[in-house]
Amino acid sequence: MKKLYLLFALLLSFGISFGQVKHPKTKQEIIAICDKFMDTFQKGKYSEAFDLMKPYTVIENYKLDTLANTAKAQMISVNNIYGKTLGFELVSEKVASASLLRVAYILKFEQSVLKFRFILYNNELGWTIIKFKYDAEIDDLF
Repeated sequence: MKKLYLLFALLLSFGISFGQVKHPKTKQEIIAICDKFMDTFQKGKYSEAFDLMKPYTVIENYKLDTLANTAKAQMISVNNIYGKTLGFELVSEKVASASLLRVAYILKFEQSVLKFRFILYNNELGWTIIKFKYDAEIDDLF
């Protein structure tokens, strides 16, 4: 019985450790992860892009999977309206405090752009993506 309890406790601790968020130590490292997300997304690899984000965010995996599926469907319409994807560009980094940073990108198309935003939090263990959003509202970028 003790061996079974020990095995259960060991498996439980592995499960907990696998679910933990990775915390890059520097702002440059977490921005590099956002860059990699944007590069993968702009290539049309939506599920892969959201999978890249999973180890670095507190956003639940099922929500990211839903976002990936939604993005896949939406991007078909966006490409029909805006034309083919041309690339992405880092537009701004806005510091709210030593612990909070907002990074904005644009995804460039032949006819228009989409805005992507990552809210990043430093909890003194390192940086984490705590919020992600994309939309066509670009006025606040100016």
